[in-house]
Amino acid sequence: MVKAHSFDGELDKTRVTFEDAIKGLDAANTVLAGHARGDTRLEAVNFPVEEAQLRETLELLERWKTSGLSLVKDLDAVTAAADLQHRRLFDEKAGAETSSWFGRRIGQGHVKPAAIAAELEAALAVSASLDALFKEAWPLLVQAFRHCEAHLARLIERRQRADYEIEEVQRQADDLAPRILDRRADASSARNMDAQSELETDYQRLFAEQSDLRAREHALQPGRAVLQRLIDIHEEVARVLNVQIAAINAMAGKLAVDTEQRIALLKAVISEAVPPLPDVERPAPVATLIAAFEANVLAGHDLATRKEHADKVFRRRLEPAPSAAPVAEGEEPVGPEPETSLSSTIEK
Repeated sequence: MVKAHSFDGELDKTRVTFEDAIKGLDAANTVLAGHARGDTRLEAVNFPVEEAQLRETLELLERWKTSGLSLVKDLDAVTAAADLQHRRLFDEKAGAETSSWFGRRIGQGHVKPAAIAAELEAALAVSASLDALFKEAWPLLVQAFRHCEAHLARLIERRQRADYEIEEVQRQADDLAPRILDRRADASSARNMDAQSELETDYQRLFAEQSDLRAREHALQPGRAVLQRLIDIHEEVARVLNVQIAAINAMAGKLAVDTEQRIALLKAVISEAVPPLPDVERPAPVATLIAAFEANVLAGHDLATRKEHADKVFRRRLEPAPSAAPVAEGEEPVGPEPETSLSSTIEK
């Protein structure tokens, strides 16, 4: 069985990975904020370097999310094992009808109430640390998301100004085209040499003006392309951050319900132990969790239903959907479950 005591190293790695990701996000947001300012020289943007740094930061965010997901699931497995061990104190066949290999291994040994309680308290200590990390991470990611959105809005405004400037130059150049054709035709048909010379001079002036406008349009296009590339980068960062925020909501929601389950189970183990278990001094985070549970009149209420809902949200948000089964002839294919937009996540 996975021991809750073995989670400390993984929890430390999760925290370090998150801290590194936040440092990368802060650095990336500083760079992106500079690009969003109207006085930034677009030709100075070093895309290969900046995209490589940003890609590393997004990979760190994915690694921290995966690590947090694993911790939540492993803690849940510890709780399920402790629950089965508790039930088998009174019924040796408990869970046998649906027991997996894992469950059969649990049933091979007799676990005393003190060992079950110690395992649950260790799981609660990890739960408290993980909950603190989620509470620290959520506002930081929301702040990074909002900064990214603000930079994105300024970049879009800047690109719109570039679009307008390019369109205006194109319009002016297009307006000159019929006048140039007219001057050319008039110069060709003029019989008077002075008139012909004057028309030819006007034609050359208009043609040079149009050429300058086309050159100006050509010079503006690379800047617009850079702005669009920056917008694409910001949109990807915003998308990843939105997914991260939704993931924290799902993980924290499941962890909160699972923590209630652990406390309720711990209380049952302690109250039913014969002989009674000796009082132990608990770590402050665990004592705080238990005190909050006892102070909440709704704690533990309708726990099974709430856990089922939290697990469903957790799976939908964080676990890959199973591959679709082949559709038999004459059957209608079953589509995926409709997903709500993640953009409302930050308004929680």
